[in-house]
Amino acid sequence: MNAMPKDCLTAILAFLLLPPFVLSAAPDRAAIDELVKPFLKDKPYLALVVGITRPEGHQVFGYGQVPLEDKQQVPNKATIFEIGSITKIFTGTLLADQVLCGTVRLDDPVQRYLPDTLAVPRRDDRSISLLHLATHTSSLPRVPSSLGLVALLSKDPANAYGAYDEARLRQTLADLKLPRPIGSRFEYSNLGVGLLGHALAHAAKAKSYEDLLIKRLADPLGLADTRLRLSEEQNKRFAPAHNQDGKRTSPWTFACLEACGGLRSTAHDLLLFADAAIGRKKTPLTDAFRMAQQPWRETCRKGESIGLCWFRQEQAISKSDMLWHNGATGGYRSFLALAPEKSVGVILLSNSPHSLDALGIAVLKKAVENTPEAARP
Repeated sequence: MNAMPKDCLTAILAFLLLPPFVLSAAPDRAAIDELVKPFLKDKPYLALVVGITRPEGHQVFGYGQVPLEDKQQVPNKATIFEIGSITKIFTGTLLADQVLCGTVRLDDPVQRYLPDTLAVPRRDDRSISLLHLATHTSSLPRVPSSLGLVALLSKDPANAYGAYDEARLRQTLADLKLPRPIGSRFEYSNLGVGLLGHALAHAAKAKSYEDLLIKRLADPLGLADTRLRLSEEQNKRFAPAHNQDGKRTSPWTFACLEACGGLRSTAHDLLLFADAAIGRKKTPLTDAFRMAQQPWRETCRKGESIGLCWFRQEQAISKSDMLWHNGATGGYRSFLALAPEKSVGVILLSNSPHSLDALGIAVLKKAVENTPEAARP
């Protein structure tokens, strides 16, 4: 669902050792080209979009070609990609919003907001809470144990979550024995955040997770292309997926656990989301972002904590904390990172499974170091 967070931590440490970039102005096409060039090498099929938000505004750079509307085009701010586990920070922010609305509390058992047919396992007479799910401390596994088999037996094995429906989730939960005490350690879990999405939708009496997300987050922020299910017009802007060998592969659909990785979006929408997350202007989600980004728990890596699905790495970029998440599905990668103290953010979207973490950190570092001090908050 996403590149392991340790990949990002390794990239952070590597770039902290590099000398600062020296540019006299905001990052321009030539500067970003120099960073992107090695990543594009030997990937003629790849489409990549790099977006930067700074106090002066947005910059979006497209690379490669993508077949849209029966012709090859350079991808742009309106090209749609799967964003994988970046979906989780939408879910975490939505949880904060529902807490602030009084719909749920962080320490509420998730079982309170699920139908009786979904029986969440307990351990040591303790229940898994919404906070456990959002901070990956629930003791639930990374993915359902039956996910691989379900995919292999489906009509499209490359679409890992497409056949994993609520009936299979019910069986997974019924069979599951928690391997360690709840809350005892950080362990990344797509299953946990997927379950969190179900709970939030039920708690808010929404038709679905997507309906709740659109009403409470996407529409208030003006994110018209951030959706689980695309319209006919949006499908015309949806970049095709590629596997590790550069061959076409299936996009992913989610029959059940969509809150952990099912969203599609554009550079335009994600830059608006980044602006709101930085707090550059007040929005209906300002307080929810602040709550979601607080360091609620430590992870297992030095200097890193987790909020409500948001990762925070201390002093990662020019002595500023970095808020981030990455994403991966079968044929896409994504990366979003913010340096809130510098009022800078970056997003990277690609239609191949090659990690964007190191490249994304390099772009963020360059953008931060070339933002005039007067422009920073």
